[in-house]
Amino acid sequence: MTGHQTFDAVETIPRLSATFTKAALRIDTDWPTRTRRGDININLRAWQHTENPPRLILSTTRLNLHSGTAKNGLAITLTRTGIDKPTAEDIVHRLTEHLLELYRNDGNTVTPTPRARTTSTHLIYPIWPATGGTLVAAGTNSFKSLIALAVALQAATGIEVLTGNTRAPINPIRILYLDWESDEASFAERLYGLSRGHGLDLTPSVAYRQLTQPLTDVVDTIRDEIKRHQYAGVIIDSLSAAVGGSLVDDELANLFWNAQAALETPALVLAHKSQEAIRRGHQRVFGSVMHENRSRMLWDAYREPDSALVRWEVVSDNNTGRKGQKLAWRIDVNNVGEDHARHLDSITITGVNPNDVRQAPNEGDTLVDRITYTLTEHGPLMAGEIGTVIGSSAGTVRSIISRHSHLFDKKPDSRYSLKPTE
Repeated sequence: MTGHQTFDAVETIPRLSATFTKAALRIDTDWPTRTRRGDININLRAWQHTENPPRLILSTTRLNLHSGTAKNGLAITLTRTGIDKPTAEDIVHRLTEHLLELYRNDGNTVTPTPRARTTSTHLIYPIWPATGGTLVAAGTNSFKSLIALAVALQAATGIEVLTGNTRAPINPIRILYLDWESDEASFAERLYGLSRGHGLDLTPSVAYRQLTQPLTDVVDTIRDEIKRHQYAGVIIDSLSAAVGGSLVDDELANLFWNAQAALETPALVLAHKSQEAIRRGHQRVFGSVMHENRSRMLWDAYREPDSALVRWEVVSDNNTGRKGQKLAWRIDVNNVGEDHARHLDSITITGVNPNDVRQAPNEGDTLVDRITYTLTEHGPLMAGEIGTVIGSSAGTVRSIISRHSHLFDKKPDSRYSLKPTE
């Protein structure tokens, strides 16, 4: 798409995007969509070719491909920005004709030959599937960026940095880390700490790029870099900044995921959870539901309060439909020095049993959840003692335990405990 400087060369990616270029103009569009009224619309952005970076002359605009008025209005708008009138009309008409044809064809019919998969299904098993976008939803201070960097380092070195419960690739692969939240100095310091903590060579092995513009605005540049350096995966840190607008807007969400797909490489996308979701215990990404619908896999990340223990759990998996898979790690960060000389020395990440990471009760929990957590934390207790902890009466506790006898045991001394798991 990028690199074509004549309008005669038109490159399209089915179901993702199309780019039309001419000497002084580039138009980016996403996949056409049909409305309830039968209109076929596209979202369109127009750029003036100038010295780096290109100048945005028409922001995201919806265009009805069937509407002559809409097409003429777009041509007039482009003319006013300095594009010659015949050129503007030519671009608009060829653009809409091509996209209508693309929409109506909607891919090719083939007869696949039955064959076994010969490539790996994951970049890092089981965290990062080798297709589409994988989301990690996490609250603040949950080590999501640090673990994501460990994923990148493991992929780039072929050494199991996330020790105990993941698999390194058979052959090291190149990873590009796109960062909207931090800076190169912080990234390099974490890379240093992880490398020292796991005895790795300090030669940089993960590419890094700090960004400030939305992904949709730089997707062509990033895709060119991915192809040039043959990166096998991209980490996006984080969704809220990379979208570049309202996270609850479905249209902006789809534009982001269209851009992610246009990168043509698997992406691990870090996303924030709202404080309300954290308080209620909801395993949800903040913003439009399209973020979850368009991703291939969603992990919910949880850090035990005042602890170095972190647990990840699969909330949805559009690849296999598998849910509930859990991973957990202990994060040990070692700092040395005092005051202004204090600095990061090493970081180790060690796999632990996910059941050892106990999530504290929250507003969204049932009384069964609260009783379970209380007995996990404190061991066998009397009904009144449980009631004091969860803010309920002893009678209510006995009633609930009686209705869920498959979960709880009553000891000879009338204390209650959890039944052992098989």
